[in-house]
Amino acid sequence: MAKLETWRRLLEQAISNVHELRRLSQAVGVNSITIMRWARGQSSPRAEHLRQLYQAVLRAHPVLAEQLRQANPELLGKPLVGGEDHQIPSTFYRRILTTCLECAPALRSVTMRNLIFQQMLSQFDPHELGLKITLIQCVPPDPRAQKVRSLRITQGRGTPPWRSLPERELLLLGAESLPGQCVATGHYAIVPSRADLSYYFPTHSEPLAESTLVYPLAQGSKVAGCLSIASTQPNYFHQSQLDLARDYAYLLTLSCTPEEFFDSSQIALGIMPSAAEQRPYTATFVGRVLERLRQAAQRGMPISHMQAELLVLHEIEDELLLLGQRWQGLAIN
Repeated sequence: MAKLETWRRLLEQAISNVHELRRLSQAVGVNSITIMRWARGQSSPRAEHLRQLYQAVLRAHPVLAEQLRQANPELLGKPLVGGEDHQIPSTFYRRILTTCLECAPALRSVTMRNLIFQQMLSQFDPHELGLKITLIQCVPPDPRAQKVRSLRITQGRGTPPWRSLPERELLLLGAESLPGQCVATGHYAIVPSRADLSYYFPTHSEPLAESTLVYPLAQGSKVAGCLSIASTQPNYFHQSQLDLARDYAYLLTLSCTPEEFFDSSQIALGIMPSAAEQRPYTATFVGRVLERLRQAAQRGMPISHMQAELLVLHEIEDELLLLGQRWQGLAIN
């Protein structure tokens, strides 16, 4: 009988523990018998299952993961843990600095962010297991309140099963959300599983996300929002990814204009209802903006599209905060 490959022997040792066999079976999406057949050399995993197996053993069985990678370099490439893979390349820093200095002011922020998101995906999810990166920013305060009461997604990118760009649908987040807690406290947070996210933040739990990392975008005592990274893999974020997320958050902070930062004393996030409950209000956003522009032109006092958007955004924010209070069963004066 031919000698088994090293990775198969190591896999056989790992699944001698019935709990580990069950865990790997669930992580890869195949039954236990299939895992056992791979270990015995009776069959081989398809490319998709191989990548999922690699991710499932990466931290629990690093020697097995390395043997898998060496046996399948064309599919698994370089190791995902440690080394230069968790440092931003110096060439990319130069590219961002060049963009910051040479790009037209009107395009600087969006161009820098697109470059950053593209580079992030290549490092955080080189095998396209499923990653969603979003920039979530403070909604500028209503002049009457002078407080930041909500957040909104402004830009992002992802690998399947997520779309390349964030949803066009307007969604406001508040203190009930993980990004809201990150912005309010000024501290990063990692939620290792979908069960934890649903338990602590049920209003906006992401059905496809198995683990989530958020990192604030801050300059001294001022904050502009946060970086959110969601993965389809449970327990995906560890210290090396956290360090990398921190460095990318610093770069994203450079892409923000001074007007996008607010002092921590101005952060007073309210409670926002779920996306489904927001939809009847947010679906009117575009129409209300156009109506604002029309009314301003009729009065002979035209305003910019950005000004009209902010006015309507504050109106919807007020409506949703009221709805959120009712949803929470709070008294309204």
